[in-house]
Amino acid sequence: MSVEFLPPPLDQLTKSDRKHRSLASGDILFDQDSASTGLFYLVSGTIDLKRLTKDGHSIVIHRARSGDTFAEASVFSDNYHCTAMAVIESQIIECARSAISELLDTNVDFARSMAYRFAMQIQESRRRVELLSIRSADERILAALHDGLLVDNISSFAEVVGLAPETVYRTLGKLNKKGLIVKTARGIYRTPN
Repeated sequence: MSVEFLPPPLDQLTKSDRKHRSLASGDILFDQDSASTGLFYLVSGTIDLKRLTKDGHSIVIHRARSGDTFAEASVFSDNYHCTAMAVIESQIIECARSAISELLDTNVDFARSMAYRFAMQIQESRRRVELLSIRSADERILAALHDGLLVDNISSFAEVVGLAPETVYRTLGKLNKKGLIVKTARGIYRTPN
């Protein structure tokens, strides 16, 4: 897939209203409270949107994967409400805030398509809330593995599922020993078929 490819309705943006960027693992795309310039389309890779709690802990509030848009609220806000960091090498296309706003104001089909995209992401966010409400570490980790949330390393996965890394390591070992999951390589687990 070309890095210039954008799905509908973002494909209506002119080339001057989109900017390709490459990020290495650990690179910060934008920081919490920095000025917003637009929303982003993730061509490939994984981006975590994180917020710092009052006690200094980092919480993943959203994990964007290939084909996702993220930072949509930036179209309506002067500042980003979180930090975006590449979990793995990632290719993104930045979509200019002013161009998105203009299309939302003037193109009903564009606005409806964007509303649909946003609605799908709200459903995903609700699934994440559901996942985090699971009290049992065993059940939460099984559900997260089933949802395909282990994409990088165990520490990153621990942030996504809202558990301490030590708890995740211990629980993965226990689930593997019980045969409820399969360890396919170091740090890589899956649910059996």
